Amino acid sequence: MIEEESIQKLRDVTDIVDIISHYVDVKKAGSSYKCVCPFHDDKNPSMSISPSKQFYHCFACKAGGDAIKFVMDFEKLSYPEAVEKVAQLSNFTLTYTQDAPQKKENKHILENANALYRANLFRQKDAINYLYSRGINDAMIEKFELGWADDSNQTIRLLENDAIEPNEALQVGIVKQNEKGFYASFTYRITFPIYTHTARLVGFGGRTISNHPAKYINSPQSNIFDKSRLLYGYHLARKSISKTRQIIITEGYLDVIMLHFAGFDNAVAVLGTALTQKHIPLLKRDDINVVLCFDGDTAGINAAVRSSLLLTQNDIDGSVVIIEDGKDPADMVFGGKISYLKELFNSGTELGEFYIRQIAKGYDLSRPMQKQRCLDEILAYTKTLKAIVANSYIPLVSHLLGVDENSLNLSSASPKDTEFRTKIYKENKNVSKKNDLLELAILKSIFENKDMMDFFKSQRINRNFFNYHVELFDAIVSPASEQNAALLRELELNNKAFAITQNDKFLEALNKLRLRFYMQKQKQLRQSNDENKLEQLEKIKKIIAFLKQKR
Repeated sequence: MIEEESIQKLRDVTDIVDIISHYVDVKKAGSSYKCVCPFHDDKNPSMSISPSKQFYHCFACKAGGDAIKFVMDFEKLSYPEAVEKVAQLSNFTLTYTQDAPQKKENKHILENANALYRANLFRQKDAINYLYSRGINDAMIEKFELGWADDSNQTIRLLENDAIEPNEALQVGIVKQNEKGFYASFTYRITFPIYTHTARLVGFGGRTISNHPAKYINSPQSNIFDKSRLLYGYHLARKSISKTRQIIITEGYLDVIMLHFAGFDNAVAVLGTALTQKHIPLLKRDDINVVLCFDGDTAGINAAVRSSLLLTQNDIDGSVVIIEDGKDPADMVFGGKISYLKELFNSGTELGEFYIRQIAKGYDLSRPMQKQRCLDEILAYTKTLKAIVANSYIPLVSHLLGVDENSLNLSSASPKDTEFRTKIYKENKNVSKKNDLLELAILKSIFENKDMMDFFKSQRINRNFFNYHVELFDAIVSPASEQNAALLRELELNNKAFAITQNDKFLEALNKLRLRFYMQKQKQLRQSNDENKLEQLEKIKKIIAFLKQKR
């Protein structure tokens, strides 16, 4: 069994946003995050994630809980299985009671191999000389943990000395297997350890310094290594990305290392030719601006085109920078052109504009039929975008095709549809009473502060005083059921609700609630046929007069 203390430590170190972003696209929304709820047929982002409270809540289906609960429900796991899955995703080693053997963590295999490769590097003069020739110094070698994988036997001996079973090593990709048996995945190559965004070592990249036809290789696809989800260097760039609100995405390991050397600490690299859909949750988390900096060759241009399409269709803002003359970012840094690079990163072509211009380059726009086909392809793209974004490209398309702007509508929605929706929104946006700020402020105050709750109870205010949030009042008084827990999560996530911390202000709020209650009661009595209403109205009149004096 897993020790309870170990589970609590896991809860303390787990980032719920990281966990949920492994499964669905997550996007920052104020101080919290939002995503489409995977537990019902959700068309809009109904689920809110609170990093400060470490829980999630769906405002539609009321699903909610902590990271372990999310994994349990999403993957249909038992509680212990979900705990182990969260620990794996969080790079956390659980401890077990003595009646169950402690599991061997895959990460130890990779970490030990990484230590071996790093120790090898400075013994291999050709590898060191190659890195120095590319402008990489010892500090960068240390920061990025570069190493050298020697012959296969060395890696195999390491695994044997660590009592690692061959199948365990195979599962994490440090070895491969053929008809002759097991052999090391990396031999005679400079190694680049690859980490997840949560700093978990999951694999390696390897570069030959000989004439091997495969210049670069990566760890084989496995349960822990998925190159279509990973971005090289992200774990080192994460703080800078959050600070600058920008991420620079390049093609190669050396590009990332040299850009970091030049001060561009927000640089990362894809492990393939372009971004994939699996990268999107990571890029949407913090509403960052993406700068694609790919090589100017055919492969680089094609990667930029595919990545631009993917990013814009997922509502991600950014730009494209293409370095001409066959240069890459590493070459530019090595050549001392850091200021020029900075200018490029700040003046790239906006993603949608780049994509549309690339479409136009594929047609002879002097020919009417070609022009129409070009417009058809552009429309097929822009109609996948939101209306405002799509129609912002009208001047560009008008210029490229030489057609009147007034003849273009690049959005899938007609202008009349957009106008109608806007009108309906304006007419209805203030109708709902689901967020009565007075009631919510009082309820949030007593929910978060025991002293406020004690004072509230002394004031003899009951559920009848609440018009719009009676169920929430009941949930605070008796928060036992799952339904009540859902209501309390919603209260915590409601940015419109604020807790009152000063006693005099809290009493003022309670008196306002009383005044509203008695004024409504006064109105109801006047319209009733109650024989004793005159006597009751006189009492209520005195209460109202007293409460008005308190304001």
